[in-house]
Amino acid sequence: MDNNKNQDTISIDEEVCYNCKHRIWAVGIGWGVRCGNEIINGIPKPIPGLRKTCGAFIMNENKNRKPFKHR
Repeated sequence: MDNNKNQDTISIDEEVCYNCKHRIWAVGIGWGVRCGNEIINGIPKPIPGLRKTCGAFIMNENKNRKPFKHR
């Protein structure tokens, strides 16, 4: 285990749901974080966690992205 890696931060180059182009941040409307790649009955599927990933992962190309820091 790398002791220098901060477990509360997700960097912008990690291949995890937080950095995926399919991620939908719907926390403000009470849906949480969802996957736009999997839509069931018109509703995007919830993701199991920001550090998870799946076979549909595609890196988000937004240049203004920032690392995620859990407080």
